[in-house]
Amino acid sequence: MSEEAVIAFLKRSPDFLLRHPHLLETLEVRHGSGPAVSLIERQVEILRGKNARLEDRLLRLVDAAQENEKRVNAANRLARALLRAPTLATVVSSLARVMRDDFGVDEVFVGVHAPTLLRQDIDGLTRLDASGQIVRHFNDFFRTKLIDCGPISEMRAKLLFPKARPLPLSAAIVPLEKERNLGMLALAARDADRFQPKQGKYFLEMTADLVAAALRARLG
Repeated sequence: MSEEAVIAFLKRSPDFLLRHPHLLETLEVRHGSGPAVSLIERQVEILRGKNARLEDRLLRLVDAAQENEKRVNAANRLARALLRAPTLATVVSSLARVMRDDFGVDEVFVGVHAPTLLRQDIDGLTRLDASGQIVRHFNDFFRTKLIDCGPISEMRAKLLFPKARPLPLSAAIVPLEKERNLGMLALAARDADRFQPKQGKYFLEMTADLVAAALRARLG
């Protein structure tokens, strides 16, 4: 009988070895390293390997779920803080506090286009003039209105965060009200790996939506 015929027979009779368990004592699977083991020992080894891979995958899924739960809880805290903020200044200060405590963000910049924002004396809130340096240096961002994540140059870091010591090394630049062009939100960190070009944008978009809604409610 050919090997192909044996294979075909075993496929048609998956319970063959169950009906003849004594064969498991004699069947051997030879490893590349030389020693022979019984088929049942080899099956146990394979199952253990599969089990280890499944456990590792499960642990990664659990870790991801726990991390997402932390982010959702932090987003809820941010929403409550912004809703309770009585003024524009406290909107920005509450945002900075939650970003620092819950998201590992060291610096926050909030800019609103003129003439939506007329005042220039609100702590933490910057008026974006069409001819100003920020608008000119971030012209591509304002044109495309796409989230920009990754390393931030020293020049841009000094422009957005002139008081930061040390300067942040990575940042996420997010549009506020993309359709209505309210302004921009910049979140930055001293950790060069905190913001990455290919990272997920969902929580950044959520944060921008919350900030824009809080600003609009107080801008009138």
